[in-house]
Amino acid sequence: MKTKTWILTILCGLLAFVLAPAQHGRPAEPIKKDPAKVSPGSKKLDALKYRDLVWSVPEIGKEVKKLTLANGMTLYLYPDHSLPIFNVQAIIRTGEIYEPAEKAGLTRLCGTVMRSGGTKTLTPDSLNAELEFMAGSVETGIGTEQGSTSLNVLAKDIDRGLEIFADVLMNPEFRQDKLDLAKDQIKEQIRRRNDQPGSILAREFTSRVYPDHPYGRVLEWETVKKLTREDLINWHKTYYAPNNVMLGISGDFDAEKVVEKIKKVFARWEKKNINFPSIPKVADKPNPGIYVVDKPNLNQTNLTMGHLGVDFTNPDIYALNVMNYILGGGGFTSRLTSRVRSDLGLAYSVGSQFNTGSRDLGTFAATCQTKTETTHKAAAEMLAVIKKMREAPVSEEELKTAKDAYINRFVFQFTSAGAVVGQLMGLDYFGRDPKFYNNYLDNVRKVTVEDVFRVAKTYLKPENLTMVVVGNVAGFDADLSNLGSTTKVALTPPSVE
Repeated sequence: MKTKTWILTILCGLLAFVLAPAQHGRPAEPIKKDPAKVSPGSKKLDALKYRDLVWSVPEIGKEVKKLTLANGMTLYLYPDHSLPIFNVQAIIRTGEIYEPAEKAGLTRLCGTVMRSGGTKTLTPDSLNAELEFMAGSVETGIGTEQGSTSLNVLAKDIDRGLEIFADVLMNPEFRQDKLDLAKDQIKEQIRRRNDQPGSILAREFTSRVYPDHPYGRVLEWETVKKLTREDLINWHKTYYAPNNVMLGISGDFDAEKVVEKIKKVFARWEKKNINFPSIPKVADKPNPGIYVVDKPNLNQTNLTMGHLGVDFTNPDIYALNVMNYILGGGGFTSRLTSRVRSDLGLAYSVGSQFNTGSRDLGTFAATCQTKTETTHKAAAEMLAVIKKMREAPVSEEELKTAKDAYINRFVFQFTSAGAVVGQLMGLDYFGRDPKFYNNYLDNVRKVTVEDVFRVAKTYLKPENLTMVVVGNVAGFDADLSNLGSTTKVALTPPSVE
């Protein structure tokens, strides 16, 4: 849901999608057991029958208690006494989407220095020392669409842990030396942003599919260096108020007692009216073409091709997830991996993602790493596989494999009480259907071959693909211009003066 972070993550993740070396030819057939050589123990294991696991997603109002305090703070409580630990995660409605372009970098600095700068009563060193003594942690951050603050302590340290947590959330000091350090760290990241091809790829892709929008904004030192401690203080004063905070509380605790403790530590925090700036809508304007970044020192090419997709309100998100699994999200079972890597040996990593969880339009992206001398061939094969998804229905076997994968891994989104609370809070935060997870498996099971074919034809748009290629152009096997309109992208050294 943090769209910019999600894009950077998926593009980098797809570049490291497959961990084993590429092989030519089709995968070997599975080894068949010789009945004469099967051991008695193996026969017994094969004969075992297991009951289907019956598990349902916890719900707000049932297993998870939700209440709103007098100061407007909303609490989600989910006790779990299996381990003597206590966790709190806060979501604050803030983020880069509210940041004016001339203040780009402000939220990032605010989220960092809230923690590193200590509080009005605790210096950074004393804060660190006290948390280390308790084997606890408090962390803060601000992303594209939300801020966060978390607490993790042993159950015996709930009282002091909550006091520190509340202090960081309400009273950050934003000490100047820690602000200077955070700015220097951003400066160094900007200075080195052209060093890694994956970083270049993500930046050039997002800035082209999200032009003139915070999702695609590129951070520049010229704006960061002008940001002041007063800017951070004002941002915190504007957006940090109890009525703008959700608290997810999980672990080993008594709900009634913890509610009283939270009321106590936040007793002086008063609600306020917050005037949120309007969030610009993503303009669904395709930016097709091939954008080539020449890096002569590289011996392999990084490329991605994609376009805008859907937001989470689209009823086709379930069919899209299944379709993408078959196309490129399913590892070795996917068509992209099977063709580009296994059959042709063109790529170490190849795959695709279709973001169906974004508040505004997310992206479809297919990404690949290939040898310099197979750049054109790999790109052409990827395009062919994408186009083929629109030309004929998938097989029943492909459909079953994809649906089974989504169904079987669904439970791993809820591996802890903290994960449960986080997922349910996220639904509330973004205004999604509170029954989304309860109905998820049924919605996946309903997807048909016809649904997959329909969404492939509707939402995969080869004519709208924005392709970004980073590599040694002189070594490419063919001119990319016969795949589409080609534009050279100059890598100018970023200004950090």
